[in-house]
Amino acid sequence: MSEELKTENSGPKGESVSPEKAESSAQQRRDPRFKVNWPSRALLPDKRILGVRVRDVSVGGVGFDCTESLSVGSSVNIELTPWFGGKKCVIRVKCVVTYNMLLAGNAGFSHGVRFTDVQSGQLDDLKMVLKSLAN
Repeated sequence: MSEELKTENSGPKGESVSPEKAESSAQQRRDPRFKVNWPSRALLPDKRILGVRVRDVSVGGVGFDCTESLSVGSSVNIELTPWFGGKKCVIRVKCVVTYNMLLAGNAGFSHGVRFTDVQSGQLDDLKMVLKSLAN
């Protein structure tokens, strides 16, 4: 049995997507994803801040786990905090939630987000971090 149970998944226009199609689209991403383990934060529209654990990152989005379920299609700001060049780097991005899955054993929720707005300097910092991960 899978370690994750799907609670929501939507395609580009909000339609439901089968697990096979979701996996296929994940394999066709434009940008490579890198496995990471970054403590970060999600800033919700209601001004609450959630601690999240980023598990993969690309120039176009991230995957993270947290204790709350975020609805597919909802907006969220993510504050990434990777270490780069011996210091903690802070990268803030606006995102939209693209998937949401319940983790096994009710251990929280796994989410995927697509970046919708990254300031130029923040994007440069993200690209430098990703380049270091590729080496």
